[in-house]
Parts: sequence; structure tokens; C-alpha cells
Amino acid sequence: MHNYYFVAPSLPSLVLGEASEITFEQLMYRLHLNLSKGDLKKVSVLRFTVDLHNIRALYSDQPIDPRGNLSEKELDEALLVEADLPDYVFEFLGQFDENKEKVRHFFGLLSRYYAEEIERQEGFLKDLLIFQRESRLVLAAIRAKKTGRDILVELQFEDFTDPVVAQILAQKDMEEYEPPMQYQDLKQNLLTCGDDPWEQYKTVIVYEFNWIEEMTGYPLFSLDWILGYVARLMLVEKWNELDEGRGNEIVDKFKTGT
Repeated sequence: MHNYYFVAPSLPSLVLGEASEITFEQLMYRLHLNLSKGDLKKVSVLRFTVDLHNIRALYSDQPIDPRGNLSEKELDEALLVEADLPDYVFEFLGQFDENKEKVRHFFGLLSRYYAEEIERQEGFLKDLLIFQRESRLVLAAIRAKKTGRDILVELQFEDFTDPVVAQILAQKDMEEYEPPMQYQDLKQNLLTCGDDPWEQYKTVIVYEFNWIEEMTGYPLFSLDWILGYVARLMLVEKWNELDEGRGNEIVDKFKTGT
């Protein structure tokens, strides 16, 4: 692994709610100049979640997020000729004929992504993917209890032998859901928001941002810190891009789990 003596110290600090002194595009340009091909592949794994959300955006006739690996044209072509994306993407999407069905079952595709990549990665990136997957499952369980949705349907594409999934299913008939100890604070933070989905959404962003910051610590001369910076900058830009209209749209998606 390379020691990036100049990259990490040169990056400005990140604060949620404040404009960053570096854009995501500028960061990617800097990383392409300084990182090895192998380490850039790890960055692309982190950005691939954006590509997956962009697939859903294309099928929903929505604008895409430019922070993915592929442009809208590249992604459209990749889906058309079934190339430049992992095979599991095409295998999953191939189960459904209609675009609206692909959109409706989108979180099954995310499940495949986490299942595939968690096994392949190590270090901070592996820990981040595990955290993202598990916190998503916890949020799904909390939403299901609150809205009366069938958690078996919500988790239909998950591995039922997985400890977090099994823990959720074991409580499917209980009045309230108690997440694993490491996610109790996430539940408590959401409870303080009451029924305001916009505050809940912001709480989730803050929770993830703080978790990443705590896991990576102060600027270090390592890829793990740089990966954490990439993930935090995504959250900072996402936060700053939300106008009232876009915010309401995301709140609706957060509220329904779609």
C-alpha cells in the first residue's frame, strides 16, 4: 500500500452544512494523479453505490448523480449492451421485464452489491460497506414497524442466516424493534426527530458522517483515510445540494423506503 504523504494533508476539512473548498470532481482529478491503479479501483467500489442508484434514476426518468463512475450516456450504453458492469447487476435486473419492477425491487440489487463487495474488500472499505449494509437493514426494520409493512417482504433478497437479518426477523411479531447494541444510538437519534421525515433523513446523514469521521480519525497517510474522505465529501455535497423541492422528494423516498 502506498503512503500518500502529500494527498491527505492537502485536502480541506469537511463540515456538514458548510460548502467544501474542494468539489467531488476536483477530488477525483487529484486522486487520479496521485493514487495507484489498485487503489483507484477501491475508490471506484465506493462510487459504485452511486452508479446503482443512477440505474434506478434512469429507469425512473430522473436525473443522475454525477459522483458515480459512469456518466449517464456510459451507464445507458452499459445497460443496453450488458457490459462494463458486474454480471450480478444484469442477472438481478434480468429477473424483471418492466422498468417499474426493477425500480420497485431496487434494494435487492443493493443487497447483491454488499454481498459481493464485502467479501472482496478489507480494511476501512470493508468496515464501511458492512456499516452501510447493516444500518440500512436497521432503518428498514424501524420503518417497517412504524408503517406496518411486512418485514419479510422488505428483506426478501437478504440472507436470512445473516446475524443482523436473523435478529430483525426474530422480532417481526414484536411491537417494537430493538436493533443490535452498536445501532441503539441510531434508533434513539431517530426517536428524537418524532414523525418528521426530513429531520430523520438529516439525522441519518449526520450519523453516517460522524461514524466515518470517527473510524478514520485525523488525516493519515493511508488509503483508508482517503476513502473515508471520499465518502464524507459525498455526504457534504448531498447535504448542500438539497433545495426544498429536492429535499421533499428525498424525504418521501426515505419515508417509504423506496
